[in-house]
Amino acid sequence: MAPAPLIEVENLHKSYGDTPILRGVDLKIKKAQATFLLGRSGCGKSTLLRCLNALEGFELGKIRVGSVEIERGPQRRPGEAQLRELRNHFGMVFQSYNLFPHLTILENAIKAPMVVKGLSRQDAESIAVPLLEKVGLKSQLLSYPSQVSGGQQQRAAIARALAMSPRVMLYDEPTSALDPWLVDEVFEVMKQLDEEGMTQIVVTHEIRFAREAADQIVFMEDGVIVEGGPAEEVLSSPEDPRTEAFLRKFK
Repeated sequence: MAPAPLIEVENLHKSYGDTPILRGVDLKIKKAQATFLLGRSGCGKSTLLRCLNALEGFELGKIRVGSVEIERGPQRRPGEAQLRELRNHFGMVFQSYNLFPHLTILENAIKAPMVVKGLSRQDAESIAVPLLEKVGLKSQLLSYPSQVSGGQQQRAAIARALAMSPRVMLYDEPTSALDPWLVDEVFEVMKQLDEEGMTQIVVTHEIRFAREAADQIVFMEDGVIVEGGPAEEVLSSPEDPRTEAFLRKFK
């Protein structure tokens, strides 16, 4: 029997006011799978990520990660303890880095483990320093974000997320704010994590990277999943004309 997916999303609905953003999303993601969410701007990709780690609430549906499950509906509302437990499974990397400008690269990486997990500075550094070295920032530990490149800031953001020991890494357009020659710096870190078995969900328009690194492609339009499946199949021979039209722009 095949193992259960690490992540399951069922009938997820999310609106902003009277505007529906997610209209019944169903999604399954296996452990150690790299899933890339593609689609036009405004189709709901980023909102789906933010619902997964409870940065955004939703009106209806269910999200399960491992043994943690939250469900919303007319008679159901998750408690704060459930939401906090769900968030603990995820690390989030944003488009604009979101590093604290008044803290060094090292201090950015140790802040959450100290504040959220209550670790001592020594214990937090024992976790963060190897991660910062892993992403190529050994010589930048005492630098401030303004003193390093955009690619280095984004790699620091990845290390900061990893310092909380997440089961799943979420990336919301992680390279869109970078100059083209810095993009590969971030991609190399993400590919290394994939090789190490980290489950990753990536919102991106970088089709080149999706071809290299994705296990699963999910194409969204107008708040629903239009098509999903093995990356090679979807990217090479999409079944839905909307997916085909989108990918044609990148050929």
